[in-house]
Formats: sequence, C-alpha cells, structure tokens
Amino acid sequence: MLTKQTNYTNLRQNLASILDEAIADRNVIIVTRQGKEDVAILAADELSNILETLHLFRSPANAQKLITAMERANVIENQPESKSESLAELCQELGIER
Repeated sequence: MLTKQTNYTNLRQNLASILDEAIADRNVIIVTRQGKEDVAILAADELSNILETLHLFRSPANAQKLITAMERANVIENQPESKSESLAELCQELGIER
C-alpha cells in the first residue's frame, strides 16, 4: 500500500479524483492542513482489512499461530517448483498399465 500526500486546498479542488485514486490504486492519501492534525483517506475495505488483522493479532497465542502459518507458506512458496509430468509418464514411472 502506497502513501501519497496532498494538502487541503488540493483535496477540495480534486476531491472526486483523489477519492477514486485511493480506491483504484489502494493508496493511502495523507491530507495536510495548516495548524491542524493531518488526516488519512483510504478505501473502506482497506480499513476493514487492517482492523480485522489487528483483531486477529490481538491475542498473543493467535498471533503466534498466524506467524507460524505465514512462515510455512513462505517456505513452500520459495521451494523450487516440482516438474510437472503427464499422466502417461506418471503411470510409466509407477509401473501402472493404462
């Protein structure tokens, strides 16, 4: 997820296109305001996903299970791909007649 920045004046002038960009590109748009706290704009489903992830990681036991599962998935993903064989080759290798 990328972060972009704009100011309040630019946001007012380009509100529709900035909102569309937040949705289409999955960007977080930081809106800076003079003398006031910055605000972030992001797609509602992105916020929902972030909140769900935070909820799942709230429990230390659940967090450890999720981390272990992600590590296992990374190991599997980084293993060299196995050679694909045709059914005939597999049958021949196993001594099965078709």
